[in-house]
Amino acid sequence: MTQPDWAVVTASPVAGEYFPYVDTDYQEANRGQFHFSSRSGWMNDPNGLLYYRGTYHLYYQHNPYGLAWDTMHWGHATSPDLIHWRQQPIALDPRIHPGDLWSGGGVVDTRDTSGLKDGSHDPIVVFSGTQGVRMLYSLDGGSTFTAYDDGRVVAQPSGTESRDPKVCWHEQSGRWVMVVWSDAGGNGVDFFVSADLRDWERVSRFAAGWLFECPDFTPMALDGDVTYVLRDARGSYLVGDFDGREFRTSWSEPCTITRNTGGAGSDYYAAQSFENLPDDRVVTLAWQGGNRGSIWTGNASFPVQQRLVSTPDGPRLFSEPIDEIRLLRSSTTKWGPVELSPDTARDLLSAEAADTYELEATFDLSASQATAFSFRLGTATDARSVRYDLGSAQLDGYDLPVAPDGTLSLRLLVDRGQLDIFATDGAFYECLNVDFEGAGHGLQLVTDGPLMLKSLTLHQLGSIWDDGLPA
Repeated sequence: MTQPDWAVVTASPVAGEYFPYVDTDYQEANRGQFHFSSRSGWMNDPNGLLYYRGTYHLYYQHNPYGLAWDTMHWGHATSPDLIHWRQQPIALDPRIHPGDLWSGGGVVDTRDTSGLKDGSHDPIVVFSGTQGVRMLYSLDGGSTFTAYDDGRVVAQPSGTESRDPKVCWHEQSGRWVMVVWSDAGGNGVDFFVSADLRDWERVSRFAAGWLFECPDFTPMALDGDVTYVLRDARGSYLVGDFDGREFRTSWSEPCTITRNTGGAGSDYYAAQSFENLPDDRVVTLAWQGGNRGSIWTGNASFPVQQRLVSTPDGPRLFSEPIDEIRLLRSSTTKWGPVELSPDTARDLLSAEAADTYELEATFDLSASQATAFSFRLGTATDARSVRYDLGSAQLDGYDLPVAPDGTLSLRLLVDRGQLDIFATDGAFYECLNVDFEGAGHGLQLVTDGPLMLKSLTLHQLGSIWDDGLPA
C-alpha cells in the first residue's frame, strides 16, 4: 500500500497496540465537529456496533495508510455516551487476522453460548469475510481479537459472491440469527441460525433485486408486538415476521429510511444498528462518503434512534437524533410565537453567529399567505438552503404534506461538513454531506409572504472532540 507522509507505520503490528495515527486537534477544514471521522485515513462502512459495560464500540472499514479504499482493516473508536468518541488502536489487521476483513457485525455473548468465556469479560464476537463467514472473538472487552478455529469458515452462503454478515439474537427460539448478502440467483440474503455462534445452519433465503450489500436485521416493537425490519446498504427496508428460520412479509416493494438514496460513497450508505443496548433502543449509524479533508476521508452519520410507527400507509421507520445530543448544547435561544413578514423573518436570526448547531422550528401553515419559505444556512449568497414549498408540499425537493392540524415541524443539524434534516417527528429524514466552508457563520429565515412561526429554538453545539477524549 502507498503510505502518505502523515502515516505512522510500525514494522511489527501487535494486536491491540497498533496506532498508526498522527496528532490532530480535529480542526482541519471541513472536519465535522459532531459527526465522527477517523483520526486519519480512509473510513467506510460502520461494523460491529455494540454496547458493553458502559462503553459503546464503533468498528469501521478502514484504510489507515491513505485517503482511498485499500486493503481493509477494522478501525475502532469507543464512547461513554454515543456522542464523544476516542480513537483506539486498530482492532482487526490483515497482517494478523485471516480472511478479507470486510464489513460485518458483532454481538456480546452475555449468555456464553459460545463457551469461549475465559476470565471476567463476556466474549465479544464479530463476523467478517467474503465468500464465507469467519468468526473472531475478544476476551478483553473488545480491544483485541482472536480468529476462531484458525479462521475457518463458520457459515458458507449460497452463490459465488457473499459478504457483510450481521447477527442478532432471536428471543423466541433462543438462537442467534445471521443474515449475509449473496448473489445466488440475484441479490438477496441467506439466513443462518446457531445455538453457539460457532456452528451455523443455513435455513432460508430472501431474494429481492433491490437488496444489495450490508443487510441489517432488527427486531422492533410495533403496537405492542415484536416485528422485524430487514434493510440493505442504501436504506431500503421491509417490515415482516420471522419465525426463527424464515422471514415473511406482505410488502411487494421496500420503503427507504432517508429521502436521499444512493450507492456506495454517497451521503448515506451501509447503516448498521447497535447490538446489546441497555435500553432496547434501536440506534443506527451510516457511512457518509462525501466528506474528506487533508488527512481523512469519510465520516459516520450522526446516531439516530429509530422506531416503527403505524401510519395510514402501514408501518414506517421514523428516525430522530439520539437524545444524547443535549450533551453538546452550549447555549439555547428561543423565539415565537410570532407572525413574520418577509422583513421581520429576515431580521429574526441576523444576530446569530452559528457554526455548528441544532435548529428546531414549528410553523402553522393552515392559513399561510406565503407560498414558500427557507432557512439559508450561511451568510453567503450561494449558501445551502432548506426550503419548503407550500404549493407542491415539498421539503428540500421531496414530498412532505403538513400535519392534519396545518403545522410543519423541522429539525436541522448543521455541522462543518454535514447536514441532517428531520421533519414531522422523524417521518422525514435526509442525511447529507455539505461543505459549509466559506458559507459564513450565520443563518437566515426567508419567506415570500406572511408566515406564522409557532416556535423556533437554536441550540449552539459544541465539539465531540473538546472534552479530552481523543488521545
